[in-house]
Amino acid sequence: MQTLNVGLHNPVLNNVNSVEFTIQETLKYVSGVFNIRVSYDGSEPTLIVYFRDVLRPLERLATVLDQDCVALYSHITNQGYLIGDKAEAWGEFNSEFFQHINAKEIA
Repeated sequence: MQTLNVGLHNPVLNNVNSVEFTIQETLKYVSGVFNIRVSYDGSEPTLIVYFRDVLRPLERLATVLDQDCVALYSHITNQGYLIGDKAEAWGEFNSEFFQHINAKEIA
């Protein structure tokens, strides 16, 4: 199981990607989706997807959505990753900023 965080702010267009568009694009890259929600708790609205498998490189998803990177957390390895062309600029994955679907998910 894995969780993906995708910010909705689009710095290239200086606006926000719609939830519908972000979900539509994200579903091209992941499979076995168990739950999706949008969080407004962090620094920007964030799509949170709890799923089983990555189908295509997530670097491309970040590019399609004009994101510096997306954040991925593996529940199998208990490790997180920042993935995208500008991921290095954000430093290491920081679990304090990562959002989960619910508390049971991280147990």
